[in-house]
Amino acid sequence: MYAGERHEAIYDQDEYIFAFVSEVPGVFPQLEALRSKFYSEFSITPEVAGLLVHELLALHDRFGALGGKGQGALVLRLAQFFSAAVRNNIGVRCAGD
Repeated sequence: MYAGERHEAIYDQDEYIFAFVSEVPGVFPQLEALRSKFYSEFSITPEVAGLLVHELLALHDRFGALGGKGQGALVLRLAQFFSAAVRNNIGVRCAGD
């Protein structure tokens, strides 16, 4: 994922967060959309990036105990990336695998 000069990725070992998302359909709609397009090339608006920040934090609040410290680090890393896109009003470009 690219936002201006910033780059971030959801690595193979990080994809487990999507399992938490699928456990509660409809609760994390932006994360569900991200998951459905994960292997495609697509863009995320700054507005949607802001929603992703909130959903990531809510996901950690709901499932943090199950995901351990690694999930906390992953959520923080992704939230910081999407937050930077929002603050700088930059869209996120996602390149499929």
